[in-house]
Amino acid sequence: MTSVVPLIGAALIALGVWLSRRVDARTRTGQLLAGLTPLTPTAALQLAALRGGTLPYLAIHGSVDAPEIFEDEHHRPLVYRRERVSIADGDQWRVIDVAVRSLPFVLSDPSNEVRIAVDDLADGLVVVERRWEGSVAELHAATREYQSAEARDLVAALALSDPTRRARVGLEQISSLDRATAAGQLVEGELRAGSGRPLVVTTLERAEALRLLGGERSGRLALSSVALAILVLGVLLLIGGIASALASPAVGVESVSAAPAPSPSPESGDARNGGVSVGPGGLLGLIAMFALPLFLASIVVVITRLVTHIRR
Repeated sequence: MTSVVPLIGAALIALGVWLSRRVDARTRTGQLLAGLTPLTPTAALQLAALRGGTLPYLAIHGSVDAPEIFEDEHHRPLVYRRERVSIADGDQWRVIDVAVRSLPFVLSDPSNEVRIAVDDLADGLVVVERRWEGSVAELHAATREYQSAEARDLVAALALSDPTRRARVGLEQISSLDRATAAGQLVEGELRAGSGRPLVVTTLERAEALRLLGGERSGRLALSSVALAILVLGVLLLIGGIASALASPAVGVESVSAAPAPSPSPESGDARNGGVSVGPGGLLGLIAMFALPLFLASIVVVITRLVTHIRR
């Protein structure tokens, strides 16, 4: 049985890694923001110069600046504006139309600036979204302009067949008056998506951005907790199984050379055979001792998150 334990541990590690990669783009954005310490544009460019002009992934904080701007209906000076139309699809929202207007902009400090690859912005944009919600019939009555004829025809058809279906219009924008934090791959003075990671831009303080991302879907926390618990359990099984397999021959030699008096079986997990529990019984007990607090903590976190969501 001890030979199977490392295989189970390796399988759990693979499952934990797979689950950790199943998180959606917004959760990934939060993980990246939480794990990076922002640099100034000057510090980032100096570091890039020492490493040949390219840095794999980093965060930069500075003022939003642009040679040109455009204004919204409230005369705010903007460099980026994205409007998304969504309709309810069961318990989820399905985006049917996206309108983006943008101009080149940079993050700057008094000495230097870093360009932002605006075309790479997707779910990595983290700002306070202005949102309208209502029915499909109300959305159709607003006679808004759509980027695609398919979206326009879909809204018109639903307004007749299912007028009470929920609809949503979300507006996200970046102003030239903002200070922002951006994370990405720095290549020749431009920050872009790369190394398998998205371009992240937020106009919020990092703590506020993480709270916003963490509050969007309660299921993300549960999935991350389960993935972490499985990873830790897999590592414990793998290490414990290998250690038990290496210790078993030594225990067998000692038992043969010892007096013929009856002794406890090494497989029993009895701590009296040399003061160390060996075999499947002792190994499983050791794993349970380390894994049980982690599982209990995960359950507490998930329940707390669920209760908070229900109260909201």
